[in-house]
Amino acid sequence: MTADSQETETQETQPFSPSALATLLDEANHHPWESVRSALAGADGQPHPRIAALASHLSATKRTYWTLIAGAAAVPPPPDDAGLTRLMEWEVDAARALPESALALTVTHSGTSLSVSELLRLNARHTAWHAGQMAALAQRERLA
Repeated sequence: MTADSQETETQETQPFSPSALATLLDEANHHPWESVRSALAGADGQPHPRIAALASHLSATKRTYWTLIAGAAAVPPPPDDAGLTRLMEWEVDAARALPESALALTVTHSGTSLSVSELLRLNARHTAWHAGQMAALAQRERLA
């Protein structure tokens, strides 16, 4: 067994708790320095148009992730009328409220089977990735 496969095996056998997953999402969504919230706060004046597209994309993917989780775990789906800010708040509470047993349930996203825990970790990584893109775009000077 290689070190990489041992690490993967350990990660799979010691899943994150609902509270830990909620913390990951909360940090990716709301951390004062490195989050969607901080990236959007840095977009003063006429923001780059790609920032709005990324925010819309994040709203759509978060809604998709949580709709899959709701279907598998019999928990409430995300509110239909929530924009990105409210959806990010809602998902932190929803993750924290998940029963431990829900984390091992399987969902299929983009043709790949994932546990609910894996999908929530994907959600946090995806959010952080796009927060970085938004932050970089917010720093660019708009000339038009």
